[in-house]
Amino acid sequence: MFLSDCWAFNLQEAVSLALARANLLQQSQADYDKSEAAVTQARAAFLPSLDVNTAFAYNGENPQTRTSDWDSSAGILLSENLFDHGVSLYNYDLSKASRKLARLEFQRQRSTAILTTIQLYFEVLRTQQVEELQNKNTEQVEKVYKLVNSQYRQGMKPRSDFLRFQSQYQRSVLAQTSAQLASLRAMQALKVYLDLKDTPGPLDHYLHRPSLPTSSEPIYEVEKRRINLEVRDFTEKLAKVEYFPQLNLYGKLGYGSDGFYQTGQSWNDRDKTFWTAGLTFTWNVWDWGKRSAAVQSAKLDTLKVESQSLFDERQALARIAELEQQLKIAQKQYEISESLLKIETQNYALVERDYKEGRSSYLDFSTSISDLLSAQTQKIQTEYQLILTIFELGHRKGYLDESTLK
Repeated sequence: MFLSDCWAFNLQEAVSLALARANLLQQSQADYDKSEAAVTQARAAFLPSLDVNTAFAYNGENPQTRTSDWDSSAGILLSENLFDHGVSLYNYDLSKASRKLARLEFQRQRSTAILTTIQLYFEVLRTQQVEELQNKNTEQVEKVYKLVNSQYRQGMKPRSDFLRFQSQYQRSVLAQTSAQLASLRAMQALKVYLDLKDTPGPLDHYLHRPSLPTSSEPIYEVEKRRINLEVRDFTEKLAKVEYFPQLNLYGKLGYGSDGFYQTGQSWNDRDKTFWTAGLTFTWNVWDWGKRSAAVQSAKLDTLKVESQSLFDERQALARIAELEQQLKIAQKQYEISESLLKIETQNYALVERDYKEGRSSYLDFSTSISDLLSAQTQKIQTEYQLILTIFELGHRKGYLDESTLK
């Protein structure tokens, strides 16, 4: 099946395009890149820093007591903070946990973009199949209407049959235009989401029931709760560090010289190598409750995050259980709709033959047409509902990606 006035690519290509253009996905990617930079910054706290220092100054004074108006210095300094009571370590762990959260959010946004594209894509296919079905039904009703009109004019059919088929034909035309409008709206929604403008060419038909993967990634809400608790734990530890005496061990190693410019002395006259190893001890014994308030705030934030995360997790698990039940029902409904369509197709053929031979009434024939259209539409609806349920279940369980579409 081909769709008119649409695109020359299939579902996988539509998903690839959506992933390249989704604004929320780009924002999540930027947030993840920022979290990577934060990890790099936190890791730098464990490494020594190397600084090159130079300074030149011209001085004036009255009365003159200096031997030179110029001050100069230059040197290189290697310094390292050897111990900071675990602050750098906690910051590093916190940055890594935040990066995991950013990665999880990116994966979630990616899965959401794929699911949205699938839903819009299949809505285009569904509405165009319904439109095609409605077009065929209108052609069929029109054909019967013309036949009854001819027979009525020849005195072979009563005026009541003619008027009934005339009104049925008009209702069918109205339904046809409604189907066309729904198809155009669905196509426009997909165009807007994919940010497409001029898109000539056919769209390859894609319609099969995907199989559920045997393995799955952690459920988004469950994993998010775990990482959030990890983030809050490190935040609390950072706040509690301030309660304890602050012990800092540091070391410096340098080489340089000073007073070598416009003083009559050379670099080598005053160059030197120097080193420093130091230990500082600080203990704030009273801060008017500032540290206590910081720790209490961190605990309250943890409680708030835990409460919301637990609620989201329970909602997600409930939705997954609901989708699993819905999937079983959708599979059963699709099987029934297939069987019903076969029965209604056979019934329509028999009633149409009997009506043309004058052995059945208009009401029987009209009912058979409506029942056949209803069965055809029901099969389309149940098939697409089954497919979309499978994809949403994959999204909820965390394994919806391009490989699921193959």
